[in-house]
Amino acid sequence: EQVAGDQDHQLVVPLVSDSSHSGDAQLILPAESDSWVVENCLAVKMVAQIKFYPNNSNILVTKNIPALAKVSPTSSCSYLNSTTTQVLTLEWSEADRSSGILARNLSLYFSLNNTIPPMYTVSMITSMYQLSRNRVLGKMSPGQNTTDMKSKSDSTFIRMTTNIMNPLQFMVPKNRSFLCEESLTVEMMAELITTDGTPPVKLKKAMLKISSFQFDAFRPTSLPSLQFQPATSCSSPNDLVPIVVGCSLAGLVLFIVIGYLMGRRKAEVKGYATVVEQGEVE
Repeated sequence: EQVAGDQDHQLVVPLVSDSSHSGDAQLILPAESDSWVVENCLAVKMVAQIKFYPNNSNILVTKNIPALAKVSPTSSCSYLNSTTTQVLTLEWSEADRSSGILARNLSLYFSLNNTIPPMYTVSMITSMYQLSRNRVLGKMSPGQNTTDMKSKSDSTFIRMTTNIMNPLQFMVPKNRSFLCEESLTVEMMAELITTDGTPPVKLKKAMLKISSFQFDAFRPTSLPSLQFQPATSCSSPNDLVPIVVGCSLAGLVLFIVIGYLMGRRKAEVKGYATVVEQGEVE
């Protein structure tokens, strides 16, 4: 068990799939899969890599999300006080010979759609990857001693984001988890950010590669933290969209038929009333 920083309620714990529901897709993910929990409302298990171009060259850099990545205090069961958005942010640091300790993070945003049935999905993925940090001496005023000069730190980051995903991916019904043994790849827009005020530089697209992926968002608080809800396989979510659309169309057709029958009924009643009135006049 790993504790994320000094946040008592932010735990990084090993998770296992729930095998008590026969007939549901279940998987005990390999030991190298890494697991994180946010308060018990959100659980994620995955092996992930970020692939990016640090500059405008064709050199692609691949970095693993480390097993010791911690759940950031910015992770939330109700992001921006919204009951339909949850976020897991993982943060870690790595030592660099020339720059010292460099910070990195990865955020997964989950959104709940109050459809019938309610569905939720990964709505956005973002990452900040610090490339360098340089100590720069400030400008010296006339008569100022160099020992009085203050230094500042200029950092260079790669900012990556999917923006709001459209179309939505990894859609799953509420009260179920998403499960995929296969390798999944998500593209992200990337730009080079420098804290010295230099305008951002657009880079080639970055990629997040995920395998042994399982997530369980908008969980009931009564669920044990070591247990995922019954899983929907990644081969199934692609079929969920046409099913939902089909159900919506069926409902629309039923509404039209009912409206037609009610209109026809009213017309028949009105016609009958007219015949009766004409009979009374005669």
